[in-house]
Amino acid sequence: MSINKVSSILGVSVDTTARYFDFFVKAYLIYPVARNGKTNERLLAPKKIYAPDTGIKTLLTGFRDKGSLFENYIFLRLKQYSPEYIYKDQTEIDFILKNNVVVEAKYHPEPLSEKQEKLMASLGATKKYVVRNFNDLADLKKELG
Repeated sequence: MSINKVSSILGVSVDTTARYFDFFVKAYLIYPVARNGKTNERLLAPKKIYAPDTGIKTLLTGFRDKGSLFENYIFLRLKQYSPEYIYKDQTEIDFILKNNVVVEAKYHPEPLSEKQEKLMASLGATKKYVVRNFNDLADLKKELG
């Protein structure tokens, strides 16, 4: 999500959009997730937005992307680990946690792309997980403590 893009779509000023965005965050209506990287990348890169209630999200956006809902659910279960997303060379990894654990949420059994595999390998993470179902998530949560 880009404040500038939302401002343009709504036809309101960037300051107004940023103020409302901040209100939504403070009211726990949305959770923004920053991009992992240097300070400039974190501040300038668009944020990924997750909803605290997937039912309300479905009501507002419709039930069309189960993968997005699953990723949102995984975020809610991992938010206490300060997740950030990784985007490099047009490849995204869903979460890197504060303890340098990398997590990719995959609702369908498809394998990671070759680019995702390379990106994960280049991160030097302590552990790497692909969460495909609730059992995988339970195993991850046990590992994280």
